[in-house]
Amino acid sequence: MTTKPEYQTGIVGAGWLGWPLAKTLLERGQSVAVTVSSAEKAARLCAEGIDAWSVRLAPDMAEPLPFHCHELVVCVPPSKTEDYPAALTRLCQLALEAGTQRVLFIGATSVWRPGQAEAESPRPLHERGERMLAAERAVLAAGFECAMVLRPAGLYGPDRHPGCFLAGKTLAGGGQAVNLVHLDDVIAACVLMLDKGEDGDAYNLSAPVHPRREQLYPFASRLLGLTPPLFTEPRGDFAPIEGQRICERLGFVYRWPDPAHWFADPAAQ
Repeated sequence: MTTKPEYQTGIVGAGWLGWPLAKTLLERGQSVAVTVSSAEKAARLCAEGIDAWSVRLAPDMAEPLPFHCHELVVCVPPSKTEDYPAALTRLCQLALEAGTQRVLFIGATSVWRPGQAEAESPRPLHERGERMLAAERAVLAAGFECAMVLRPAGLYGPDRHPGCFLAGKTLAGGGQAVNLVHLDDVIAACVLMLDKGEDGDAYNLSAPVHPRREQLYPFASRLLGLTPPLFTEPRGDFAPIEGQRICERLGFVYRWPDPAHWFADPAAQ
């Protein structure tokens, strides 16, 4: 009988977020394993020095997880599977069978409708938010000793420059708040929650400075030499998503509290 390898941390989805998170944890001296969607990518990551397996996330997953881990970070976007909540329910079952005790699910601020406070219960406005909330609930109810949720706002950083997001488009909503968070801050928040988070914790992650869309996106597009977006009426409501509760409860500090600070630092890009 083959014994499965054991790790402190497993990461489901070693993509734009999961891969740099894995590297950060490895640099801290933790043992880490990751899953990806293809055997080719798994082989490439193994060649780069990280233990990786190809795992298909789906409601009918039959194969057990290829490793044991004490804690699991799930950062697979909904686009990777047809029935996201059901797939996460099945993943959690397999993780529990593999001995996982703690799980951190990377969700999204789409579970909120405009104007909601973080202390309220989420009430999604759109179908995507409903699906993310159902996925959160599946993870929190799965039976782990500790289950936590981190809800990042719009992600930006390497290979995701905000100047590309709306370049060349004509659209309404220029007066709406921009809710962004940098990759560095998401990774730091993940590490903090793995270290200090408690069962049932659910935190937003949204940089505290919220420019209006008509301010930030034309500026960001021009920095890249792209055609800036054109905003039309209606301007929409200014309803920022706050992400301060993680600061108040866990002592988190945003490295990039204002996207403009990142724009002004070419070395960070």
